[in-house]
Amino acid sequence: MTIVLKGARFFDGARTAVSRSSVLVIEGERIAAVVRDGQVPEVPAGATVYDLAGKTIIPGLFNCHAHLGWDGYRGLQHQSVHDSANLHGIKVARNMRGCLEAGVTTIRDLGVHHTAIAAKEARKLGLVAGPRVFAAGRAIACTGGHTWWAVQEADGPEGVRRAVRDQIKVGADWIKIMASGEAEQEYTQDELRAAADEAHMHGRKITAHATFNKAARACLEAGFDCLEHGGDYDDQVIGLMVERGVRLVPTVSPLQLQARRGLEWGMEPEAVERRRRTLANPVRLRGVARAKKAGVKLAFGTDSGSPVVPHNEIAAEVAGLLEFGVFETPAEALQAASRDSAQLMGLEKDLGTLEAGKIADVVVIDGDPFASVDDLRKVDMVFVAGRLVVDHGAVVRGL
Repeated sequence: MTIVLKGARFFDGARTAVSRSSVLVIEGERIAAVVRDGQVPEVPAGATVYDLAGKTIIPGLFNCHAHLGWDGYRGLQHQSVHDSANLHGIKVARNMRGCLEAGVTTIRDLGVHHTAIAAKEARKLGLVAGPRVFAAGRAIACTGGHTWWAVQEADGPEGVRRAVRDQIKVGADWIKIMASGEAEQEYTQDELRAAADEAHMHGRKITAHATFNKAARACLEAGFDCLEHGGDYDDQVIGLMVERGVRLVPTVSPLQLQARRGLEWGMEPEAVERRRRTLANPVRLRGVARAKKAGVKLAFGTDSGSPVVPHNEIAAEVAGLLEFGVFETPAEALQAASRDSAQLMGLEKDLGTLEAGKIADVVVIDGDPFASVDDLRKVDMVFVAGRLVVDHGAVVRGL
């Protein structure tokens, strides 16, 4: 089947320039041709043609830090401890639809139980509509460590190795370690090295919740591939990240959303006030901007499922990255959410940019997100591997 999308502004993700008009030709699962700014290709007979004048075409987006088993509404500990497996599954199915309706076609789930692994299989079977899922299973933390109530607790190098093997056994694509929490470092160097060695031995990449210099440095020295959230990293940590090509997924929007809308979403007033105080002096977020300017490569993630961060909210993260000076333009932020995130995931040969020969993950925005970031909330159509799965802003079919 041939599909032709014509007349829209066009952002291919490979560069930050935006074309005024374009023609995109899809043949089956892949992009057959891209023509920009007034050139007119021959339209194959029998093609389905969409006239998208006034709209914008962008690549399918990545969310590299998601928690499909959480919904953003109730406390995370309550959901993790008290929700049944059946309820987790229902929430995951709903949240996957929200991802698609926000233009997210690929996600990396960083751990709540093993529901996202089941969702990945259900999607392959055509039972649920949703983005591609790459899942970490349960995150791994020390006994009593960060979010102990939602993770697999493991101690000592051999215990950590066993926990990594447990996640791989049930189908984890990535491994996530809670390297910091209330303490600046919650795992020893030997434990972190054991986790990284075991993950790599099985062909998996490994990332860490590491918001302090001490934990971040230890993870880098242990050979981790990625760090989550970022922090007020010092020059040594930033230098190691640049030297070793370790990417950062900054997740700047949760703090903003929780400080500004937490009371509406039922957060405790004390928790909201703490976030407001932090937002008044956001050293972590400024640290992310400093790391980016020093050459650290970023990928895009929202921490969706965390309090006040629904899975269909992409614009807030883009706006936050701009507000705190991480990127200068929406195009740079969207490049992080497409090309750069595909590189983190090892999918850049097929995904992340709109170029001939690549898989046709395409998002149509009913507006201009380069003039107004809020227009990212106006997703009109989404194609995944050439199939129309969102039309007029709503999911219309499974995958």
